[in-house]
Amino acid sequence: MPTDQVNQRIKLHHALGATRPPEKITQEAFEGNDRHLRRLVRLRPGERADASDLWEYLHDLRNTDIQGPLLVYLLPFCLQAWREDLRSIQDGYGGVIEYFYPVLADRHIFDLHLTPKQTAVVSEFMQQTILEEIDDQRGLAFQGSGTRPYRWVGALTTYGVILPDVERLWTAWWSLGTVGRAIAAVQYISCLMYPENENPVFVPWTPDRGGGPACLWDFEGHLYSHRWLEPNVNFLKGILTVQRVGEVLVQAVEHLVGQSEYEAAAAVRSDFPLCTGTLEARCAELPRLLETIQESSALLSWSK
Repeated sequence: MPTDQVNQRIKLHHALGATRPPEKITQEAFEGNDRHLRRLVRLRPGERADASDLWEYLHDLRNTDIQGPLLVYLLPFCLQAWREDLRSIQDGYGGVIEYFYPVLADRHIFDLHLTPKQTAVVSEFMQQTILEEIDDQRGLAFQGSGTRPYRWVGALTTYGVILPDVERLWTAWWSLGTVGRAIAAVQYISCLMYPENENPVFVPWTPDRGGGPACLWDFEGHLYSHRWLEPNVNFLKGILTVQRVGEVLVQAVEHLVGQSEYEAAAAVRSDFPLCTGTLEARCAELPRLLETIQESSALLSWSK
């Protein structure tokens, strides 16, 4: 494993104040066999957890009483797995992450088991990871499922379910401080502007290849009875206006002068006056979709 990744893992443990596991393990194993717990507590900061062990541990967290000190020690391993999956650093954690999100959302992790300082550490780590993925965005033409924009859009959307400070993440993104942030802004805004089958950035969905515009309200993982937290909804209602979106789009295109994505971004900007009706409706609609409990995101759709 690269040295910088090891150092990052160690730094996260220190920031959470969890450099060693608790002396006694009282966490109940959901299926009765605690071998995965014994393997996990033998890990040291900087090491990588086995995906199957994390998968079993997350089921423990979802279904039994949580041992707080053990959670704090193992949380960095979970967060690093989440980062590797989002950043596509290494395969193998995808099936783990879909259970990690509901643990954070359902078990009151931030209210009951972490201090405000520890919560701030988790928030900063997740935000910076999402911004790293945004910073690496390239391209304004995508076909089929599994392309890169879906990853960061899904992570951003899901973040709004679990922590109430999406404003910090969104503001950093819309500062357009990097080429990737400008490209990501055009990717996202295109999903607000165009009818589903007319988006020039995302080729329409097909039965055999998938694809289509990114769904801006679809949560990752098993979050079927969840919604965006109220502070995040209120922030989005204030920031998502036709005027503000137009300003960001113009700034993003200017930021892309000299980049290979410039012509595609300029074409989106040229279409802006023709799309204001759809954009206005969707700017008002997206916060309502995000504050709706999503038993099935497939049942939700744009009205225009």
